[in-house]
Amino acid sequence: MTENYRRAKLRGKSFRGCNLSGVDFTGADIRGADFSGANLTGADFSQTNTGLQRRWAILLMILTLILASLSGLLAAVGGSLVGVLLLGNNRENLYVGIVCVAVITVFFLITVRRGIAAAFGFLAFFVTCAGIAAVGWAGVVAVTWAGEATTTGAMEIAANVAVIVSGVVAVLGIIAGTVAAAGTVTLAGAIAGMFAVTLTVAVTALICGAVSVAALQVNILTGGVAIAIAVCVVLLSAYIGCLALFEDTKQSIVRKAAISLATRYGTNFQNSNLTDAKFSKSSIKNANFTQANLTRTCWFQVKNIHLAQISNSYLNNPTIRQIVTTKNLQNRNFDYADLQGINLQGAILKDASFVGAKLNGSNLREADLSRATLVKTEVAQTDFRGALLTGAYIQDWQITPETRLEDVKCEYIFMRIPSKENPNPCRLPANWGETFKPGEFSKLFRPVTKVIINNS
Repeated sequence: MTENYRRAKLRGKSFRGCNLSGVDFTGADIRGADFSGANLTGADFSQTNTGLQRRWAILLMILTLILASLSGLLAAVGGSLVGVLLLGNNRENLYVGIVCVAVITVFFLITVRRGIAAAFGFLAFFVTCAGIAAVGWAGVVAVTWAGEATTTGAMEIAANVAVIVSGVVAVLGIIAGTVAAAGTVTLAGAIAGMFAVTLTVAVTALICGAVSVAALQVNILTGGVAIAIAVCVVLLSAYIGCLALFEDTKQSIVRKAAISLATRYGTNFQNSNLTDAKFSKSSIKNANFTQANLTRTCWFQVKNIHLAQISNSYLNNPTIRQIVTTKNLQNRNFDYADLQGINLQGAILKDASFVGAKLNGSNLREADLSRATLVKTEVAQTDFRGALLTGAYIQDWQITPETRLEDVKCEYIFMRIPSKENPNPCRLPANWGETFKPGEFSKLFRPVTKVIINNS
């Protein structure tokens, strides 16, 4: 296609399944645009803005605040119920209340130390045990009714069953409120930043506080318990939400759910072909790249990449994400790293080590690889055109006829890694006073068939 969309306003436009190979979208506003299934090979999205259209951002923020209110209400009601159990008139209530506090405490501690997923495993165990206890009591009730016990005795046993059920409901309410509040914090941050996070936490705290104060009017001790639990819920949910927002692996389940919802109505690149496309200096907030082909896609100085749907791609790895966005990688160690299909065009890789690394199909055009260690490095179909390789070590590097070596700039190369005995091994050209002539390196190392240069 020959269309030019430079600085165009394309909010909400659909390009679903279109052939947009090589099209220029530089500086365009593509919030809410649909590129799913499109061919975007070589397209230029530099300095674009992705994400949600304003109406969707407002609707999702309203939904977030509503969920924050409900979360606070649920947690506060659960806390009040625990307070009632702890201050009941019989021992059964007290025992169940103590167990509830213990379960909530353990759940909170596991959430902080191991994450939400591990805490839910513990919760499942607790609910199972509570269910067995309730069924056991119910069985006793049934036997009592079948025997000669009095109606009063049966009713007392049934009341105990109700206390157990109330305790379970209280615990589930508090935990559900905490998790939901944490999710709303993460979602709000993904949509509108830290101000939205503060607002969401404030709404949750307001509702929790209002219900707890109401409980305080009924009974001082019950209200005190409710307030204590409300404070813990608000602080913990804010903490979990912020950890999830900033990619703490322990809270990944919360983050995945929030990012999935935030990108649902954002810019959609799902299943598109973005091979050799450019996103330099763009903001890709709330964009969906699920199952997109990101081979050699340029991400230089991209912003808000952590707020995009990038699961199941190399961008999900924070280390690789830093590599492709900064490109200032001098003296870094990438030994045995899987860097296949990434874009490092123009990157500064002086003295970097790529021992055993996989660079197959990557873009290293015009990269500075002077004195880099490319020992046993896989470079099948790698594009080195215009790269600087002076002083690099290429012992046993693995090249193929598809490896692009045209216009490589190289004065000399080493065929072995240095050692104490021989700090400058197997230099080419062998004469230290000579250097490669322009184009000589490319001719010397261009393989006719698949070759592995082995000097062992």
